[in-house]
Amino acid sequence: MVAPQPAGTYLNLDVVFPGLQAQVEHRIPIYGPVNELNLKANTLLTLPFMESQADFDLRLLVLSLGGSVGFRDNFRTLEFLPGEPITRGHRRDVDDAGLFKNTTAGYYEGRGTLALPFNDHALLLSVTGVRYEGGPDRTFDWRAGMVRDHGVVVRSDTTLFFKHKSFGAAGPMFEALDVPLDGKRRTLLNYGFTVVTRPGFRHANDLLFLAVLINFGSALGGFDAHDIYGNHTFYGQYTFQLAYRAVFELQGPTKPGADDDILN
Repeated sequence: MVAPQPAGTYLNLDVVFPGLQAQVEHRIPIYGPVNELNLKANTLLTLPFMESQADFDLRLLVLSLGGSVGFRDNFRTLEFLPGEPITRGHRRDVDDAGLFKNTTAGYYEGRGTLALPFNDHALLLSVTGVRYEGGPDRTFDWRAGMVRDHGVVVRSDTTLFFKHKSFGAAGPMFEALDVPLDGKRRTLLNYGFTVVTRPGFRHANDLLFLAVLINFGSALGGFDAHDIYGNHTFYGQYTFQLAYRAVFELQGPTKPGADDDILN
C-alpha cells in the first residue's frame, strides 16, 4: 500500500464493490530502492459507471507526485434541476423511478501523497488530489457521495495507520472534500476509518481494503450536508470503498523476499 514495490510489470485484478477492475502497472526504480516511477493503465466497471484512466506517480522517499487522465461513462447519471432537492431521500426516489440517463465526460487530476512513518507500528498516509471533472451540473458523483457541478474537485484524505505484520493496518481517517455546487464552493468534512489486510489467497500477493467515511453535518461556510452527503442506495450519510486485489507478476525482476514488502 505505501512502500516502494519490486520493479517490473504487474497485472492487478480487483473485485471492487459493486464491480471489477483490471490494471496493468509498470514499476521503475530510480536511484535506489526507495524512489520509483510508477505507470498504470486501468479499466473499472461498476453498476453505475465505467471509467478508464492512465496514471503516473513519481515517488521520492516519502513524497509522491502524480497525475491521471481518463474518461467516465455514467450509466446512471442523476441530474437535478436548479432548486430541486438533492437530499438522499429525493435522489433515491429519482433513482428508483429510473429517471436517470447515460452521459460521458473526461477528467484529469494532479495529486501529492505523503507516507510518513513514525516507527515500525504507526504511519501517516495523506493523499491530496485536484481534479477537473467534466459533465453536466448538479449531478450525483458516485465516487464522492455528493451532488456537484462540473469543474474542479479537491479531495484530501489522511489516515493514521497502526500496523502489525500478522494483520495489516487500520486507523482513523479524515477527509476534506471541496466541490462546486450552485455557483459556490462547498467544503465537507468527513470522518471514518480504513482497514487493509492480507487474506493470503495468493500468498502475499493480495490485499483486502475497506474505507468508510461519515458526515455528521460537518461542512464549512454554513452549508448543512446532513441530509445530502452519502450514497442514497444504502440509506445513510456515509460512503464506503470495499475491494479485494490480487497481484500477478507479468515481468520481473523481483528481489528476494519481495512478497513480504506488500504491506511494509
